[in-house]
Amino acid sequence: MSLDDLFLNTYQRFDFVVDKALGSYIYSSGKKYLDMISGIGVNSLGHLDRDVVSGIRKQLSKHLHLSNLFWQEVQINFAREFLKTIDGKYRIFLSNSGAEATECALKISKLPYQGKRKKTLCFVGAFHGRTYGALSATYKEEFKKPFEPLLEGFKFVPFGDIESVRSELASREYAMVLLEPIQGEGGVMTPPKDFIKELRKVCDETDTILVVDEIQTGVGKTGKFWCYEWEEIKPDVLLSSKAIGGGIPLGVTAFSEKLADFVKPGMHASTFGGNPLACAAGQVVIRKIRNKKFLRSVVQKGEYLKRQIQNMGFDVQGRGLMIGIIVDSSGKTEPKSINEFFIKRGIVINSMRTYKGDTRIRILPPLSIQKKDLDFFLNVLEDFKKSL
Repeated sequence: MSLDDLFLNTYQRFDFVVDKALGSYIYSSGKKYLDMISGIGVNSLGHLDRDVVSGIRKQLSKHLHLSNLFWQEVQINFAREFLKTIDGKYRIFLSNSGAEATECALKISKLPYQGKRKKTLCFVGAFHGRTYGALSATYKEEFKKPFEPLLEGFKFVPFGDIESVRSELASREYAMVLLEPIQGEGGVMTPPKDFIKELRKVCDETDTILVVDEIQTGVGKTGKFWCYEWEEIKPDVLLSSKAIGGGIPLGVTAFSEKLADFVKPGMHASTFGGNPLACAAGQVVIRKIRNKKFLRSVVQKGEYLKRQIQNMGFDVQGRGLMIGIIVDSSGKTEPKSINEFFIKRGIVINSMRTYKGDTRIRILPPLSIQKKDLDFFLNVLEDFKKSL
């Protein structure tokens, strides 16, 4: 029986089986690969971070699943650490993934309007997950077409176009705006300067809830703990997953107090939400990444990478260590061939053809990555440049 006979054909996997992973590297059959995608933005402290593993082992000696019918010390401690990262009064709901965090926001954000506002405003290029609600808020047609009809009431406007937002919200038919401060799956697309600040103002003027999806951008990737901090705004709802669990599945939806007051017992639930091991790991992740010196190092590494990549003649988007490299503005280069070029040389990257028609390399390396590993990537990127 081949490996393909075991699973649904939903992923294009690399052609090797992983033996182990440590730090910034993945190992297989005597070979090692620099992981420049860190489990798709999950392993921000690298693989098997010693402190994260220690936190998990400590929790293992106490208990695993209990259910959310019980107060659990590990969840309480995680919530306290998480809420330290947000300026203002918020309350959180714990789930298992980014898609679940999105679904929670789509439900709860409608409560203040008592059915009078039924629409959600999204952006061209957006990605919010694969479940039905999250998929309805996702832009890419090839993800959605096979599963239609999806949910109604989702409208997409150009990312960064504040006048289109203003025009739509003027109708006061929208309960919420769903925003990624940088579009990750869209190709690491950054919005125009001051767009997010203006968006916050328009949401306030029209009494529309602003949901900020930091599932990929959050937990230090851009050099601040949350990407929205660069814009000096406050979200009404914040979505987190991926890196927040330190490699264990964890989703967090944080609601401002004015929204949280609408929620009553039974309105939402998750049997496995707030897994004890994930919460134990998450506490460690938050403490380590919130460190000012650590976040400064992310900014410095990102600036170094972007400068070197631009010196090669590539256009670059992103912040910190969340970077998109435009390698072919025509989009003719196949993403798979780019991935194969790098994997043959010992580096795992992720390439994509974007909705703008170009081909990009997306990198989300561990935030703890060393300079010598960045230079290894840059040397291979230089070789790739010569091959074009």
